[in-house]
Amino acid sequence: MRPELLSNPKFASLRKIKIGVVRGGLSAERGISLRSGRAVTRAFRRMGVSAFPVDPADREVFSRKVRKADILFIALHGKGGEDGVLQKMLERKHLLFTGSPSRACAKSFDKGISKRHFEKLGVPTPDYAILDKKNWRKVAAAFPVPYFAKPLDGGSSQGVFLVEDFRRSAEKLKRAVLRFGRFLIEKKVAGRELTAGLLGDLRLPVVEVKPSRPFYDYKAKYTKGMTTYEVPAKIPAKVAKKIQAIAYRVYRGLGLKGFSRVDVMLDQKNRPYVLEVNSIPGLTEFSLLPKAAQAIGISFEELCLRVLWDAYEQKRKK
Repeated sequence: MRPELLSNPKFASLRKIKIGVVRGGLSAERGISLRSGRAVTRAFRRMGVSAFPVDPADREVFSRKVRKADILFIALHGKGGEDGVLQKMLERKHLLFTGSPSRACAKSFDKGISKRHFEKLGVPTPDYAILDKKNWRKVAAAFPVPYFAKPLDGGSSQGVFLVEDFRRSAEKLKRAVLRFGRFLIEKKVAGRELTAGLLGDLRLPVVEVKPSRPFYDYKAKYTKGMTTYEVPAKIPAKVAKKIQAIAYRVYRGLGLKGFSRVDVMLDQKNRPYVLEVNSIPGLTEFSLLPKAAQAIGISFEELCLRVLWDAYEQKRKK
C-alpha cells in the first residue's frame, strides 16, 4: 500500500471517495484499455482508495455503476473513449470525470482535424494528404514515397503501414479506403521517434522509443522485449526543451486537460515534427507516460492521484 501519498494535504479530500475506472469498451483497443484500467484500479486500491471497474460495453450495467462513483477515471482508449463521445454524455449528465473535455478529445482523436490545428498553432508536422473513395489513387500515386498510411481515427498504431512503392501498395491502400472511407497518408520522417508527456502543466522528460521492428507498430508497442526506451532521451538539452514546449503548445492549444502525450519525429538535423497527440495515453506496464513520470520520481500511484486531482481542481475553479 502507498497510504503515505494521501497524507499530503493536497490529496486528503480523496480518501473517502469512490472511483469508477472506465475501461474496456467496444473499440479495437479494448484489450489495451482493459490493461490500463486494471493498472489504475490496482494503484488506487494499493493506496487504500475505493476503486471499481466500469465497462461501457454493457450499457445497462454501465449506467447503473457510474451513478455509484463520485468521479470517473477514464482509461478508455480508441473510439468511444478518446473521441469525446463518452465525455459529451458525461458532461450532459453533469458527472465528474478525469482528463479532457469532449471538444478537446474530438480535436485530438481525428488525425485530419488535429493536423489542421497543428498548422494553426504553428506546430511543425509532416506533409500529409487525406484519401477518400474518389481521389485515393490519384492522390496516393502523386504523393512522394516513402510515406505512412494511417486510419484517421485509430490508435495504438493499428492499421498503420509503410508505402515505399505506390504500385506495390495500391491494393492495400484501396482496401484501407474502402474499409475506413477516409485514410491519412503522411510523409515518412527519417530520424528518431520521441514522445513528450504532460501531467497537468508539468512537462515530463522526453522519451525515445527504439523498436526492433521497422517502425513502432502495435506488435512493437505491446510485446515485451521488442522495444527499448531511453528515459530521458539522449538528445541535446536545447532540443528536449523545444520538444517539450511544442508538446505543451499542442496540449494548451487543443484544450486538453489532466494528461496527454505528444508523439514526435526528430529528423537528422534535430528538427521536430509532431505526428499526433493522445488525450488518454496508455497506462499499462509498457506505457510511455508512466515511464517518463517515473524518471522524475513520480510513482504510478502518484501519477493517478495527480490526474484525479486535476479533475477536482477544474470542478473547484468552476
